[in-house]
Amino acid sequence: MNSDRLIVQKYFQRGLTGGQVFRHVEQLGITRNGVYRIISRLCDTGSIQGRPRTGRPRTCRSKKRIKRIREKIRRNPERSARKLAMNEDIDNRSMRGILKIDLDLKPYKNVNCMDYRRSKRWLGLKDKYNRQNDRIYALSIEDIPKNIRTVQRFQHSGSTIVWGAVSYNDKIPLKFIEQGVKINPKHYQNEILRSTLMPNITKSTQQWLVDNCPDFIRSEERPASSPDLNPLDYSIWETLETIVNANPITVWNR
Repeated sequence: MNSDRLIVQKYFQRGLTGGQVFRHVEQLGITRNGVYRIISRLCDTGSIQGRPRTGRPRTCRSKKRIKRIREKIRRNPERSARKLAMNEDIDNRSMRGILKIDLDLKPYKNVNCMDYRRSKRWLGLKDKYNRQNDRIYALSIEDIPKNIRTVQRFQHSGSTIVWGAVSYNDKIPLKFIEQGVKINPKHYQNEILRSTLMPNITKSTQQWLVDNCPDFIRSEERPASSPDLNPLDYSIWETLETIVNANPITVWNR
C-alpha cells in the first residue's frame, strides 16, 4: 500500500492530473478511486501517510481473538458462526467478519451421499445434520476432508429396531427387536400385536385384529398420514431425537 502511494505521489508531483496518473499506474493494479484518494490526501495533509484514526480501538476483532478462532476452525471446521459468537460473547456480525474478512474463510454445505438401505427412524449418537444451518468453514472446498464434506442420508450401522405404541389414556412398554429378526406378518402378530391395537395392512394381520380387537380402525378406514393416529411418527420420535441430540455425546469404543 505504501509503495502504491509513493508511485502516485511521484507522478502527481510531476504535474500530471488524476486521470493521467491513473493511466500510468493502471497496469500496477491501482484503481482510479485509489489514485484520487491518494491525491486528495496529498492536497489536504501534504503527506501520503494515513490520517489519524478516530473512535475507540478495535476490541471484538482483535488479533488474539482472530488467532483463537483460527485454531478452533483448524481443529473442527464444522462450526456454527452463531455458537462461536455466543462462546466468545461478541456480536454475530463481528464473528462473521472474523470468518469472512480476517480469516478469508467461506461457508460450504455438506454434500449428500445417498445410502440405499431401507430407511427407518434413526436415533444416532451423531448430531443431526441440518441442511439449512450447518456449514463447514474452509478456504476452498478442496481443503475439506471427504469424510467431513459428505453426509449420508441414512445411517444404520449398529442399529436397533424399537417398537412402541401410545394412546390417549395409556402407553405400551417399548419392544426391542433382536438383531437379525425378520418382521413378517406372523412375527408381527405373535410377538408384537398380541396385546396392542396397532393396525397393519397385511390381510392376515387385519383378520387377526378383526377376531381379537373388534373396535379397531380398519386399514381402508384409516386416514393416510394422520398425526392423531400416528403420534409416534409425528411427535414422540421427533421429540426423543431432539433430546438425544441436544448435547454432544462422547462415545467410548470398547
